[in-house]
Amino acid sequence: MRRMLPRTLQRLAPGNAGNILLEFALALPVLSLMLVGMIDLSRYALQRAALLEGARQGAQYGTLAYSGATASNSTQSAYINTTAQNATGLPNVTASNTFFCECVSGTSVSCTSTCSTGTLKRYVTVSVNKSFSSVLASGGVDFGAFGRWTAPTSLSASVTMIVP
Repeated sequence: MRRMLPRTLQRLAPGNAGNILLEFALALPVLSLMLVGMIDLSRYALQRAALLEGARQGAQYGTLAYSGATASNSTQSAYINTTAQNATGLPNVTASNTFFCECVSGTSVSCTSTCSTGTLKRYVTVSVNKSFSSVLASGGVDFGAFGRWTAPTSLSASVTMIVP
């Protein structure tokens, strides 16, 4: 019996077949958290790009609408907002636009006034907003002494174009 025990231990000692499974089990939560974070960041980036495209399309429509304004400004404003919302391709998007003027010197003036230093420049700004729900904790993640990460709760994009 005494000789049998050391021989059995010697056969078991070099066996490390379970190490890979144990290491994978320890690394899986970290890898899963990284994967979820990358998916969440990708969702954020795609929706942000869609909002930026919607703001561009709305501003581009605004440059055409305000340059040859045949309808009232409130009607044009509604069309610009609808164009921006539809161009995002996302649900629950809100859009707003502003029309403003300035002189070549950079001073803001009323769009009905004239500039003494040159021509009047007209601009349209379109802003789009959407709420964002993160896959990760909505309250954020606390890293102790390293700081705290809070998930974004909203997305926004804004584009300003000059009206010819």
